[in-house]
Parts: sequence; C-alpha cells; structure tokens
Amino acid sequence: MKLRAGEWIVLGGSVLIVAFSALVGYIIYQKPPPVEFVYLASAQTLPGERIYHRSGCPSCHEIFGVGTSFGPPLDGIGSRRTADWLETYLRAPRPGVSARRYRLRMPPWEGSDAELAQLVTYLRALRRQENETTTAALGR
Repeated sequence: MKLRAGEWIVLGGSVLIVAFSALVGYIIYQKPPPVEFVYLASAQTLPGERIYHRSGCPSCHEIFGVGTSFGPPLDGIGSRRTADWLETYLRAPRPGVSARRYRLRMPPWEGSDAELAQLVTYLRALRRQENETTTAALGR
C-alpha cells in the first residue's frame, strides 16, 4: 500500500502528537505540579460532603475542578473563612464575597442546624496545602 503526500503529513503529525504527549506525561510523572489545596477527609466530614452533593451545591460551585463556576470556587475555603463566618453566611448569603461578579444569588440554608454544622465541618476541611500540618496539630 502506497501513501499519498497528504496521508504522510497526517501520519507524521500523528506521530509528533503522540511523541509530544509521551514527553509531557513523562515530565509530569517525574515532577508533578504542586498541590495547592487539600481535602482533610475524616469520619466527621463525610456527612457534610453528602449534604453538599445532595443539596446541589456543585451545580453552582466548583471544588478541585468538579462542579460548575456560576458561583465562586470553594477550593481552600476552610483556610479563608472561620466556622462561624461560614455558618452565618450560609444562613443569610449576601452578594459581594468575591472579587468576581456572579449572575446568580445563593439561596439561604433551609435545612436543620445539625446538617448545617455538618456542611460547615466539610467546608472547613477544604484547606490550602500549607495549612494541613497546622490543621492536624490543632485537631480541626
């Protein structure tokens, strides 16, 4: 079977793409990108994570690239906000908590106080990497 000129170009381009992908994969394998945010999962955070998903929060918020970006991303929210601040905000959300303007307004929390406490525990477990050892030492 003899290839025409255009087919050689496509074949050569495909080989270059595969080689480049293999090179990038090797580089990432050798030195992975730094981890900026972590989720300090525990038995106390799992109920809050279930509430987060059941309440539809990922339809507006993104965590670790999962969800949508109608609202601000929640990566590292536990390092930026206290438990009291989160609880107060979830009960009565207000606009202007981010530098970016959002089209939608967050609805206030309508669940029980116990569920709200579990949700706040989950959100507090979404931390910046540098705070992981501090958080573990504080027992939070």
